[in-house]
Amino acid sequence: MATAVTEDRIAELDRKLDFIVEEIAHLKRVRNSAEDLVADLTLVSKGAMGSAIEALGSTALHPDEIAQLGKTLLLNARLLTAALQQLQSAADFIQDAQPIARDLYRQAVDCCQITQRKGYIDKARAGLRIGDALVQAHSTEDLKQVEASVPQLIGFLRELTHPEVLEALEAIIHGFGRVQATMDVNKSYFAIARDLTTPEARRGVAILVEFLKVVGASSAAAASSKPTAVSTKTR
Repeated sequence: MATAVTEDRIAELDRKLDFIVEEIAHLKRVRNSAEDLVADLTLVSKGAMGSAIEALGSTALHPDEIAQLGKTLLLNARLLTAALQQLQSAADFIQDAQPIARDLYRQAVDCCQITQRKGYIDKARAGLRIGDALVQAHSTEDLKQVEASVPQLIGFLRELTHPEVLEALEAIIHGFGRVQATMDVNKSYFAIARDLTTPEARRGVAILVEFLKVVGASSAAAASSKPTAVSTKTR
């Protein structure tokens, strides 16, 4: 047991030594970068100083102008300090926002991968192709006609959502399915006439007749309203 504890401590010491070595290497890289930056800044400052001396030597500034320039700089020292503080704040904000931006970018990439894996992007592309095919297959007049018929379609869909209409459609669908499954096409006329005397058949015939009456009334109303619409247009 003591041997196991010793091995664990040795392993922990190895990990700490590796961490220390990595930190020392990182500090060395930072120091080298700082030294390179200082050397570059020294060269730049020397060049800038030489350029400034040459420029000052070539310009004919009077002592009173130089004094006025110094006075202006002193008067605007507070403004320059505020500008430098704002620049420092902006730099700090950018430095603090970098981890957040990287996290947001990583989340966006993960979200794109998830949508790609689930097939949303492929379905969206298929939807765009379907929409493009619909646009190419229909002219502008067709689209205007569809737009004009939208209120009627909405009214039709609203009527379909009524419970009694849904029950009637369900009964029709199930009835056709059961008839096709159990229909006897070799019935005699007497058997058909006997079936018509059943309450179910009489009820179906009554519903069919009422349906035909409603359809006929709607057709007659539509036909009578067309000449009125034409006459109003001609006026």
